[in-house]
Amino acid sequence: MPRTIIQPYMRLRRQPDLVDSRRFSDERLQLLHAECSPACMRRTLCPLFLWVVVGVMLITPIARSATIELSGLFRTSFLSPAIASYKITGTGDRNNPLRLPLAKPFDSAQLFMRFRINYDAASIDSQPEDNGEFFVLWLDTVEGADESTHSGGIPNVGIHVNKGTNAFMVRYQSGSESFSNKKFEGGHEYLIVCRLWKTKPGAESPFDALDLWVDPATTDEFKPQASRTHPRSIKVVRWIGISTGRKTESEDKVTVSDIALADSWTSILGLEEEVPVAPYEPDPEPVVVRTVDFRKDIHPILKEHCFECHAGGDPKGEVRLDVLDEALNQTAPRDASASRLVYLVESTNLDERMPPKKRDALSEAEIGKLRAWIDEGFDWDEELLPTPAPKTDHWSFQHIERPKVPKVGNKSWVATPVDSFIARGLESKGLQPAEPADRNTLVRRIAFDLIGLPAATLPPAAEDSIADYAERLMQSKLHGERWGRHWLDVARWAESNGHQHNRDRPHAWRYRDYVIQSLAKNKPFDVFLREQIAGDELPFNTEAIVATGFLAAARYSGNELDKDIQRNDILVDQVNTTSSAFLGLTMECAQCHTHKFDPITIRDYYRLQSFFRNGQPGNVILESDTPGIRNLISRRWAIFDNEHTRLVKLRRKRGYPEPILVQPKTVINGLNGARRKQFQAMEASIAKLPQSWSFYSATNARSQHNVAPHVMRWPLARHAVSLARQKTHLLVRGDVKSRGPEVKPGIPSVFKWNASSTSRLNLADWLTSRENPLTARVWVNRIWQWHFGRGLVETTGDFGKQGTKPSHPELLDWLAVELMEKNWDTRHIHRLILGSNTYRQSSAYIANNAQLDPDNLRYWRWEPRRLEAEAIRDTMLATAGSIDLKAGGASVPRSKVNESNRRSVYLQQKRDNLPHQQMLFDGANAVTSCAHRRVSTVSLQPLYLLNSKFAQRMAREFAKSVEEVHEPRKQVAEAIQRALGRKAEIDELRRGELLTKEHGLVSFCAALMNLNEFLYIP
Repeated sequence: MPRTIIQPYMRLRRQPDLVDSRRFSDERLQLLHAECSPACMRRTLCPLFLWVVVGVMLITPIARSATIELSGLFRTSFLSPAIASYKITGTGDRNNPLRLPLAKPFDSAQLFMRFRINYDAASIDSQPEDNGEFFVLWLDTVEGADESTHSGGIPNVGIHVNKGTNAFMVRYQSGSESFSNKKFEGGHEYLIVCRLWKTKPGAESPFDALDLWVDPATTDEFKPQASRTHPRSIKVVRWIGISTGRKTESEDKVTVSDIALADSWTSILGLEEEVPVAPYEPDPEPVVVRTVDFRKDIHPILKEHCFECHAGGDPKGEVRLDVLDEALNQTAPRDASASRLVYLVESTNLDERMPPKKRDALSEAEIGKLRAWIDEGFDWDEELLPTPAPKTDHWSFQHIERPKVPKVGNKSWVATPVDSFIARGLESKGLQPAEPADRNTLVRRIAFDLIGLPAATLPPAAEDSIADYAERLMQSKLHGERWGRHWLDVARWAESNGHQHNRDRPHAWRYRDYVIQSLAKNKPFDVFLREQIAGDELPFNTEAIVATGFLAAARYSGNELDKDIQRNDILVDQVNTTSSAFLGLTMECAQCHTHKFDPITIRDYYRLQSFFRNGQPGNVILESDTPGIRNLISRRWAIFDNEHTRLVKLRRKRGYPEPILVQPKTVINGLNGARRKQFQAMEASIAKLPQSWSFYSATNARSQHNVAPHVMRWPLARHAVSLARQKTHLLVRGDVKSRGPEVKPGIPSVFKWNASSTSRLNLADWLTSRENPLTARVWVNRIWQWHFGRGLVETTGDFGKQGTKPSHPELLDWLAVELMEKNWDTRHIHRLILGSNTYRQSSAYIANNAQLDPDNLRYWRWEPRRLEAEAIRDTMLATAGSIDLKAGGASVPRSKVNESNRRSVYLQQKRDNLPHQQMLFDGANAVTSCAHRRVSTVSLQPLYLLNSKFAQRMAREFAKSVEEVHEPRKQVAEAIQRALGRKAEIDELRRGELLTKEHGLVSFCAALMNLNEFLYIP
């Protein structure tokens, strides 16, 4: 490319970092037209169509010394949508459409290069053995001409044909390619990273080694996918360029972007460099020199002395020592003296010594080997003694098959397939269904059920059928608010950390709004799940980032003395909540030992935990491409880290014991006046940015995001390198200080799943796969419970052996399959239920049925149930005519709850300080996943509804709205119509008029809001 085009751009790029992107773009284009003659354009740019998408996406800056500068456009920021994006077409012959010099020649030990490439799918030859594709990015000492080959000892990285297949490769010369096993497909953008290095240091040594990575993980530095060496390569790099060849036709469209050079892995991937004193690192793992080998030294001892009684499926000694999970609990890795196994083999008490007294004791040498084995970390050979996969015949772990809809005698009663399954159960017990409820009752029932408000809030039109009315309610945002609150119970969502410090999470409300909006617009449940489990690993989408608030909702105390314990508490919470919410399993037991009832091992537990190891909760800034944000955050951290380092060094000099811990507030208070003022101004600027309390992994995320600093007693590790190093170990009895062997991510072994990766996105794929027997069953069971007050499986959060069996197992499976086959459409399941005669029954009592089925397990009648805490408050507000139906936004602060008229779902959910009325009427505690709210009846409830400030205010406002009708009897009639959704009876009018005359209209309105009819779904 002619230098006349390059040099003006270089002048522009040397302007300050914060450039007006629109002005920058315009000037580029003006320069391009001004400095390129038509001949130049034809000669140089004919195969090269140049777009420039300018948008500054700043990250924590790469150290200047680590970046290799180019004299031109290639200098870009990591993981942006590409500041410079080059669209290349071929010429059918060798061509070099892009060539740029390095600002300075490079001859140091190693040079890293990256670029992104996207081959248009239509450009790829369908028969690569006949033609195939060719594309190369080269590094050379000379520029060469348009037709130069840049081969023969010249480092090349790109795409070539390998055994009839297009593949990624590195090479020094034609015919000596080394190929990656990463599959190459069209229409997909790949990140290519290569390392050119010298096996012998020195300026005169050649760059004789070349490594390749395609879409690497941040931890893959020493695991290249392809490598090639050449003893006579170049010694210095002066030029970089792109070559196309005879396999690159003129119709081919190749997009190349984000080209950069650096001298380190962390720099080329944009990973933050470590600060001098890393404030928030996990406790390092001890470096151990192993002196014993499990297979050679330990297994023979266990086999000779222990396995006769402590091995096999039904061991005589109850404890198994041939299975890692159980053997682990008899030891304390890295502390043999605290291990029960060592205690028993060393015991001098013959009644407890192992092996028993009739057998020979272990020799001192054997005990010494056992001690060394445990002290060195309890290394285990899984190939020699594999952990057996649990087996079970429990119903919920079996594959789901769609049962046939049963044929029943009472065909006229069947409105949807739901009725067929229910009718068969009724007929098998000799039960008769109750009569249908009247229209008025159904309207009120459906309104409370779907929107949590009286029907008058969104009344049906006279011509609306019940199905039409239900459909209109489901399409309302009010439906999202009502059913969103149900899911927030499951997600244990709150707006504070919990525990003793209980600091607020001011941006957590965005997750609540995400849930409400998702349910209001009927987002498919599999998408809903994927976004919550792995939203940061999906292509950039603000909704998906906010959705990870599900994982970020975990509690933690922020005690900096126990960083590893606090981090483990978050991981434990995430595993327990994920398994309960989506799988209906209680995995807590497996944190310390193999589950006593369900087929979940301790290894399964920590393999599942490992999916979450590289992420952390934080305030993720949602405007990822706003100019200057990342630079602002970086400068804020630079001030903080420098002061933190100064204080640590000062305390170390004064003899403070290690590890030296400095609280964030102490760091900030240590800043001098001018520095503190600058710091506070930065904090204020960051605070104004749109943020979400989300869970984010800088190592796995598809797009890099800015994470706002949040000051607390214990901020988590923020460096991508630190997060990438996080490992998961089996913990002995759940103790984070007693780490056993490392485990990799994986699903419980009782399930069969061929995982292609170990990301949370892969976990979400399994959760929503047709092979998973639990997720769909659990979700349709929750839907059923929220409609009827009781699930087909009553223990909604426990589908294991300790849970109840389904009352209608075939109906459960039919609904689960129906959900999956209808693209996880939740609203489709609503329609099947709401349209059924099962749902539309009256609550009439039938004596014969009550004798045969006193608990109504067969659904022979509708069971009225009390509204939840939030619906009671919202119904009082709506009845009084005072409700504020504003949707979304920041929550009403706890201090203003009593004065606010917004729906209860928008009141601040501060752990340990939830709204009083919410807790009084059995609201979820926001500590653990709440599958089913209990319903209590205590004296404080009616007292609250009569005497609380809120209840009295509602009664006054209700009365004031009714006073517009001047005649007392008409006031009573109007009040009953509004409160109960029906016309008043003659006796009610008489008694209401009398009560109003004696005690006033306010008292009458208060009495109405205390009636069961007011508080219950009819």
